[in-house]
Amino acid sequence: MRAVIPIRESNRVFTVIIPVFNEEGNIKILHERLTKVLLNMASSYEIIFVDDGSTDNTYDLLKDLCQNDDRVKVVRLTRNFGQHAAVLAGFNVARGSVIITIDADLQNPPEEIPRLLNKMDEGYEVVFGIFKREHEPFYRRIGSAFTKWVLSRLLPSLPTNLSGFRILRSFVVDELKALGERSMFIDGPLCWMGFKIATVDVKRDKRLAGKSKYNLFKLINYWLDLVISLTNLPLKIAMLSGIILGLVGLLLAFIYLVGYLLKGYPVQGFATTVIFITVFSGVQLFCLGIIGEYIGRINLEVRNKPKYIVRELLNIHYTNHVK
Repeated sequence: MRAVIPIRESNRVFTVIIPVFNEEGNIKILHERLTKVLLNMASSYEIIFVDDGSTDNTYDLLKDLCQNDDRVKVVRLTRNFGQHAAVLAGFNVARGSVIITIDADLQNPPEEIPRLLNKMDEGYEVVFGIFKREHEPFYRRIGSAFTKWVLSRLLPSLPTNLSGFRILRSFVVDELKALGERSMFIDGPLCWMGFKIATVDVKRDKRLAGKSKYNLFKLINYWLDLVISLTNLPLKIAMLSGIILGLVGLLLAFIYLVGYLLKGYPVQGFATTVIFITVFSGVQLFCLGIIGEYIGRINLEVRNKPKYIVRELLNIHYTNHVK
């Protein structure tokens, strides 16, 4: 196991990683605001945009930024691999001793970054910017509340208001990459490693331009990745459900048998059969689905496919690790 050596504060180099997918309306303004913040924080920094398969004018705008600012770097992926894969692609080319991840929609104001940095300077190694979700759709707020409840029971030490607005020490990122985790949910293994984690309440603005890329299906898949990457509890729930329903079935069979033998009660047929078939079929499919999710992730591990494929690098002439 490698020793974790804290960085020297005087040698800070900042890396900001921004996954982008069809964000042509936000790129220029984000770059302007982010540059102002970083110039006040350090003399050495880089901004890495990861183009996650954009189909609009995003990539052309990023090329223009690279030509005008050599501190802007671009990783262009061959297609849309998802936000977490894009962040991992940024991790693999980052040079900074302090690494910041932020969304491109300007809902996380770049001006809040110094507050995260101040919290890190108190001795923490990972800091999340957390916020209220009053601007988000109802189903997202409900999903967030449910996720908090699940996380509080799986890992009591895990911050429940996780977001893509984070600041990390570089050695934390190195350890995360060394895990070789195939899950597309970064924060699970990130928090599992045991580094000192803190949260800071930050401002949350409305999206400046464009639409959210997260629909209900993506949020469900994200939630499954979160839970399955952290625990095998769903498998235990499936097993417990089978045991409970089996005992209920035996109990009802005993009640029917006693009633028939002692009092001659007829056994109710059609309604009872339909109810039992429906309930047991639902539970069986639910349990098979849970098992299938775990088997599917085992299949991904065995096949060892890359998490992403890079089409092009702009202003980047190095990589820290293989994908």
